[in-house]
Amino acid sequence: MKFFIKLLNWELVRFSKLYGALALLLVVSQFVGIWLTVQSYLSDAHAWVDRNGGTEAQYAENFQKLNLINIFHSVWYEGAISLCAIVLLLYVFMIWYKEWFGRNTFAYRLLMLPTSRMNVYFAKLSAIVLFVFGYVSLQFVVIPLQLASFLAIIPAELRVTVSIGELIRRDPLLNLFMPSYVMQFILYYGAGILGVFVLFTAILLERSYRWKGIVAGILYGAAVLIVIILPQEISQLGITLPLFPSEIVLLQVFIGLCMIAVSIGFSSYLLRKKVTV
Repeated sequence: MKFFIKLLNWELVRFSKLYGALALLLVVSQFVGIWLTVQSYLSDAHAWVDRNGGTEAQYAENFQKLNLINIFHSVWYEGAISLCAIVLLLYVFMIWYKEWFGRNTFAYRLLMLPTSRMNVYFAKLSAIVLFVFGYVSLQFVVIPLQLASFLAIIPAELRVTVSIGELIRRDPLLNLFMPSYVMQFILYYGAGILGVFVLFTAILLERSYRWKGIVAGILYGAAVLIVIILPQEISQLGITLPLFPSEIVLLQVFIGLCMIAVSIGFSSYLLRKKVTV
């Protein structure tokens, strides 16, 4: 456990600068997007009032009130979230491959530590999971501040009032990372964690067998995907299964847990017997 904690801390520290920069970009980009959209809307409203001699309330009636949900759909908002997600996806690969970069590779010392190589594996996996939940938690904290700033800078007659829950539910990207129901949370993040396990196994296959390992990794990933979606696809083809829809979902969850166990066992074998430095 001591070695695992040290390895996890090391993984967190060495990505912390880029992680912090992305977190800052996420927050700043979203607030800038809200401010620019509100200022553009207010400018149009004031120009219309000056031309027609009406009021801001009449402008909102003739056109449309500003809705924070629409701002959340902008590139300033969802683009920042997508960028963080893409960087983390790339880091799933980089967290392994950067050990082999350079003339004096660090992989040799890392894999020769006087501890189980699976501690290295689980430290990398835990780091990825913590990074994901860190961004999700940051976004969850920032949303109330964004709503408060939106309410503060635009008059009530020009805006649509929405709750935080409605903002999350009506934005597909936010609802994906912050689902409203516990079962959705388990399914979404369970699928994501399973995907990381599968990618780790594919990377270790490549490190073990090089070009043959790339093909084997792709085939392994495809096989896991087929096994996971097979129960749902069978039911959609009209083939009757003696299961209710909820039971099919539970079957998929069980299969996913089995695939995680298989990935851990396979990865352990590759790390102990096949991965060379």
